[in-house]
Amino acid sequence: MKLWMKAALSLAVLALLFWKAELPQVYAAFVAAQPALWLTAFVLFLIQQVLVTYCWQILLVANGSAPPLVKTLEVHCIGSFFGTFLPTSVAMDVIRAYRLGRQLQRGVDALSSLFVVRVLGFVVIFLLALLVAVPVSRTLHDSRLFWPVLLALAAFAGAVALTLQKHAVAMVQVVCKRFGLEAFAAKLGRLRESILAYRQARGALFRVLMLTCLYQSLGIVIIYLVGRSLGIELAIWHYFIYIPLITTIALLPISLAGLGIREGAFVFFFAQAGVAQAQALSLSLLLFAQSVALALLGGIWYLFVKEQAAPVKLEMPAAPGARSRESVLNQ
Repeated sequence: MKLWMKAALSLAVLALLFWKAELPQVYAAFVAAQPALWLTAFVLFLIQQVLVTYCWQILLVANGSAPPLVKTLEVHCIGSFFGTFLPTSVAMDVIRAYRLGRQLQRGVDALSSLFVVRVLGFVVIFLLALLVAVPVSRTLHDSRLFWPVLLALAAFAGAVALTLQKHAVAMVQVVCKRFGLEAFAAKLGRLRESILAYRQARGALFRVLMLTCLYQSLGIVIIYLVGRSLGIELAIWHYFIYIPLITTIALLPISLAGLGIREGAFVFFFAQAGVAQAQALSLSLLLFAQSVALALLGGIWYLFVKEQAAPVKLEMPAAPGARSRESVLNQ
């Protein structure tokens, strides 16, 4: 899908949403918002970004390719600056992996570790949604809250399994080679091996899993607080169920960075709980404002960063003598 088509779709959907929600009502929702709650949520959002970065750092250390934590955080924030307004949400992580990989001269390890962080993040948030949806569905006698979450989790797990399937990767490599992309085909193979190597890093994966549960739960609390700042008085279980589905929809590569599609998903799902369209739309926009604020902070950081010509020195686990990547992963 071409860039101008994505931009046109985003603008069209946003225009439709503003028209249906009535612009004066949206403005009134913004005016009535409580700045203190939004600022509290934003501080928690910044803490969440540090937790996400630390998860990435743990995996980088596990494969022996970690820079200092502050450098990883720098790459994370600067990636937000360059990636917030790119055509797809995934592009932000591609930029992060590229920048860190260029500095470490180990691009495959940078990308594989970030891939694992994102996969665990999605799995955890959907499992949390299921844990909430099961008792809520039984209490309300409404299975419509359960099945969408289960189907989305199954679809995501299937997509990840297919992506890492040996024969599927081999087929993609064959196609790449036919178009003269031998180097790219080789990198795909190394990327798969680097991702699968984390199966041996059980200690690191467990720590990342625990931290992922923390930062994903914190993410729901952040959105809940922003909702409360707008006067949305929904029980928090609604957020645990709706947010994973909204996040998945926003990742569809049919709009500009999810704009419009994400807002439409917020309006649709929160309308099921009786939230006014203007409030739901304002909630989505205030959350996007958090991302923009993070991007601006990343931009300021970028202005003060001096690009280093030499590769960043890696943080290897302390040991008497050099250790191989396999020995690190087997910890």
